[in-house]
Amino acid sequence: MKPIMDETHPGSVILVVDDCRMTRRLLSMYLRGAGYEVIVAENGLDALEKLGRESCAVVITDLNMPQMNGIELTRSLKDHPCYQDLPVIMLTTQGEERERNSGLEAGVSAFLTKPITQELLITEIARVLPPACQAVPAPMA
Repeated sequence: MKPIMDETHPGSVILVVDDCRMTRRLLSMYLRGAGYEVIVAENGLDALEKLGRESCAVVITDLNMPQMNGIELTRSLKDHPCYQDLPVIMLTTQGEERERNSGLEAGVSAFLTKPITQELLITEIARVLPPACQAVPAPMA
């Protein structure tokens, strides 16, 4: 199995999953500005496909997306042995307690309400990354 993070910069790759192109661009700008490499996906299905080919240290996902929403994506990741420990940060415009509970029950590591700042996002990434930032293996094809 290949490592899914650059060995010289563990934790440097982040997967951003959002159906809104502007949000993907903004988050990518924030993350690249902080020194991260970014992979983008338009929905949960696209994210799972990309995780089969590429690696990341953290997934940042929107809650509401077509085809597979953020909670369904998180459940799929947590059900897969290779991704059980992969931190997931969920972003949404909905700050309702019910939505937060659904995300946390699915295995979300952090739940942030849009709009967010670069500082808040980077702080949450640092908080959810494992101390040793071990590489997560990609599944064998």
